[in-house]
Amino acid sequence: MQTSYSGHVLLSTADHLSKSEFAGICGLSEDEFQELLDYGVLPADPLADAQICFSRIYIEPVQTACRKARDFDLDLCAAAIFMEYLIEIHHLRSEVASLHAQLAPQ
Repeated sequence: MQTSYSGHVLLSTADHLSKSEFAGICGLSEDEFQELLDYGVLPADPLADAQICFSRIYIEPVQTACRKARDFDLDLCAAAIFMEYLIEIHHLRSEVASLHAQLAPQ
């Protein structure tokens, strides 16, 4: 699938992005992105063709962590720790929303 970028806006409907697409959207070089992967923070999803892809749900936490790292002059290790917490918060918010939906009067 072809993906184009307009500033920080993703113009694609794909659920998963390649490593280079994801890095580009987040404003990271492939080396920086690989370093974050080496920290084990961002889960990769192997697809049927054995290509490693990344879910687009992680774009916002990664962008936020990288932006804060630049703003506060943090290294990638600190950004990875921050990113891990942002991803956990994202998962917990999704879980709470799901539980609220189950409890909503029908």
